[in-house]
Amino acid sequence: MAARMVLSEDEAVELVAFLVTAARTQVDEAAEYGSLRLLTAAGRLGELIAERVSPETRALLTGPLKQIPELAVRTADPAAYVAALDGLCGAVGQHLVTHFGLERKGP
Repeated sequence: MAARMVLSEDEAVELVAFLVTAARTQVDEAAEYGSLRLLTAAGRLGELIAERVSPETRALLTGPLKQIPELAVRTADPAAYVAALDGLCGAVGQHLVTHFGLERKGP
């Protein structure tokens, strides 16, 4: 697959600024906020690139990735949140295997 640019410089600077300020904020916040900030960054990145990626990547960004932040905010069940994150990690892993053609070919 030919590489293509999916972020403008302005979008990349916005994401860098969010990550840097989130790192600073995290110093003073409860540790459990760290995963929420990372998911916020992943979600924002997904929004920025969704119209410029393959349909398969778009499905990941608009499907499994979109569901996690809502669950984190709406649930008081840490186990359900962790299970949802595990599911998202599985979806991302499967997408990477497919996207990069890493499926096993025979024994």
